Parts: sequence; structure tokens; C-alpha cells
Amino acid sequence: MTTATAKSVIAELTYDAPSQMLSGSIGALRFHMKAYSGGGRGSVNPKHWDRSLTSYLANTKKMGSQRGGTLPAGHYLCHHLTNHPTFHDCVWLERCADATVISSPFSAHPIPHYRDNDFFIHGRGELGSDGCIVPENMALRLALNRAIKQFAGKVYVRVRGTAYALPAERGAGIVA
Repeated sequence: MTTATAKSVIAELTYDAPSQMLSGSIGALRFHMKAYSGGGRGSVNPKHWDRSLTSYLANTKKMGSQRGGTLPAGHYLCHHLTNHPTFHDCVWLERCADATVISSPFSAHPIPHYRDNDFFIHGRGELGSDGCIVPENMALRLALNRAIKQFAGKVYVRVRGTAYALPAERGAGIVA
């Protein structure tokens, strides 16, 4: 939904992790596309996709042969990058305060998820995603990039529906 105020214009996209859908509006443009996050999903070679439980947990780091999990829940400010050294024309997702920790009814305090601030919306490739958002359709991704670049205000992505391994599960060795 796009809202206008006297000082700024804001557009919001939503990435729904369980359905793997990125949708919303930027100005007059509407987007609704299949997009992957975590576990190497989005690789052009599906045999590289990690379909294990840990690849769906937003606090799973990439370590050795284990692929990283999905993008942590919360809001991210979109910054269009024309010439990223790896992803070329892409969007850097700058983490907002609500995407820095895990809030759980099972913990009295916020839980850090130990992920860096290096998430992007980028194209498909051999490696796919270890937390980034990778739209399935290149033409739609490039249209999204252009819309973010040309938008006069701020564009946010709200990530929802992610799952986490809580500290007790990690400590007990239930999940890596």
C-alpha cells in the first residue's frame, strides 16, 4: 500500500516467506511475483536447493555445505544499486530496527538472530539465496528495480512468516 504525507511518500512491498511471494505497489505500479529466500532456493539449478528444515529458519547461517536460511522478519529499506560487484543491478535491503532481533513469547528478552546486514533482491544464479530475495522472473525483477530507482519516496519490504530456531533448540543440537 502506498501512503502520502506532506513530507514523504512511502511504498511498501511484502515478502511472505511461506508462500514465497513478493507483492505490493510502488506508485501506480503493482507487483506480485514468486520469489525465493534461503537454502539456495532461486538457483538456476534446483539440484542445489537445500530443502532441509534449517534452510527455512531465518537464523541459520551459511556454514560449510549448510546453506543459510530465509530473510529475517521485519522491515527493510530498499536502495537500488546499479553496479554491485556480484549482483550487478540489484536492491540492497537495509535492515530496520524491527528486523534486528527475534521476538518470541517463549523468551523474556529479544533474541539476536546473528545475521549480517547483507541482504539483497537480486537475480537468479548458480548459488541462489542464503537470505536474499530472488525473484523467479528476471523481467519482473528488473521492472521492480526500475520502480524502486525511480520512486520519489522510500520503498520498504516487510518480511513476514519466517521461522526461527530458538536458543534452547540450538543449544540442544536439535537444529544447526
